[in-house]
Amino acid sequence: MRNKAKIFLLAIAGLLTAACNRGVIYNHYEHVDNDGWERNDTIHFYIPRVQQSGNYRQQVMLRTDNSMPFRSLSVIVEQDIYPRGQKLRKRIECPLIEADGHVMGKGIGCYQYTFDVDNVELYEGDSLHIYVMHHMKRETMPGINDVGILISK
Repeated sequence: MRNKAKIFLLAIAGLLTAACNRGVIYNHYEHVDNDGWERNDTIHFYIPRVQQSGNYRQQVMLRTDNSMPFRSLSVIVEQDIYPRGQKLRKRIECPLIEADGHVMGKGIGCYQYTFDVDNVELYEGDSLHIYVMHHMKRETMPGINDVGILISK
């Protein structure tokens, strides 16, 4: 009887997890050097071919810690769509801390943020190469731990 209950609970947990990730085709973080994110350290993401044509939502994800010296971060997101050869470029302003010092991200000590980039029309068989770099006056940005890309339908 206990085994049946455990199997039932695991099945329910699996269904809930699948429901939360419905439509996500790519979700990946890349770690940033512990000394900080250098201006010339472009982070690369290679998204495999999509199986279905449609409009896809793109988001940049950040993980920061308390050593981030600014209230916001400016990033450049460049993308190449293959095989079409289409190139897109967008600058994203990422507010991290409100004027009163309240952190806008989720977490304690390590904060997670998600920012919309754009929606992009992809055709079956298209793949993306996405490049993310910071666009700040300071050469090295401390406090950025990870940079990620989330793409969903």
